Amino acid sequence: MKKKLLQNALISTPILALYVIGPLYIFKIFIFPDFLENVLALCLNIFLVWLINIYLCMRYRHYPNWKRLIVSFGINSFFQVLFMSIPQLFRSENPFPHEQYVFYPILTFIGFNAIILLLCNSTLVADNKASADIEIQKLKFQNSEAQKKILQQQLHPHFLFNALSVLKSLIREDPREAGLYAVKLSDFLRYSVKAPTQITVPLHEELEFTIGYIELQKARFENSFSCNIDVPLSANDLKIPVYALQTLVENAFKHNYFSEKNPMHLDILYQNRKLKVTNNKVSLKITERSGTGLSNLNERHRIITGNEIIVEEDDLTFSVTLQLLPA
Repeated sequence: MKKKLLQNALISTPILALYVIGPLYIFKIFIFPDFLENVLALCLNIFLVWLINIYLCMRYRHYPNWKRLIVSFGINSFFQVLFMSIPQLFRSENPFPHEQYVFYPILTFIGFNAIILLLCNSTLVADNKASADIEIQKLKFQNSEAQKKILQQQLHPHFLFNALSVLKSLIREDPREAGLYAVKLSDFLRYSVKAPTQITVPLHEELEFTIGYIELQKARFENSFSCNIDVPLSANDLKIPVYALQTLVENAFKHNYFSEKNPMHLDILYQNRKLKVTNNKVSLKITERSGTGLSNLNERHRIITGNEIIVEEDDLTFSVTLQLLPA
């Protein structure tokens, strides 16, 4: 904020000086040879007022405005009297020789000090608002991360129970396939342990994790579903909120009844820095669709990317589009 106030001071000081002293030359109260000398003196005067007000704003930013106003006018009035009492700063002994203009310096000081105070307070309010918005965003993000961890704690036991049941069956039926399944399960769990420490991950990592999840489900549901993935290599390094893609795929499995006779089909498609996940509706589990998981994902996605997820739904399909971030 201090840098912004100093920038405002440097920009406004010559403008205020010309505005204050210009009429004196237009109406020939001063002669032109004194112009540059008086403009320079007035610029120093106004910049001093700026510095005093900047200090007050930085040092006493939590004080009420009226207190800062009183202190500002008190301190600056003292310096104005001191400044006007030094005739060496002016070419003539009396800078305002006409009696009708004796109050002009006082009025102009009140005017430009009021303007400077207004600019300082406006900058202070904007800075406080920006700081408050940042804190709110941090709190929202922390809340969404807490929701993510709670969701993981709820889902992992359920997922592990099903995965271990599948592994147990495979060990009896096909030991070689059971070994491959165990490796996939190990890779999946390794990523799920590492991922919560990150906010975003490269798309290829999230995609690989999701494919691992789909392959694990393939061992369980076999030919009851199919999946098509169309993501170019050029999109691999784009960023995606961690768990975002896997959550959408998992929701499709959670909220649909499907079988070999009535299969589910998933599409994961990339276009223009967006990732769209679509599934056909297959005997929806209406009682289980609370929408909490999707709502939590939307909140995390909005905070991280600045955009909400796009949900599209009709009688036959359900799709969600995610915004990807630059690498």
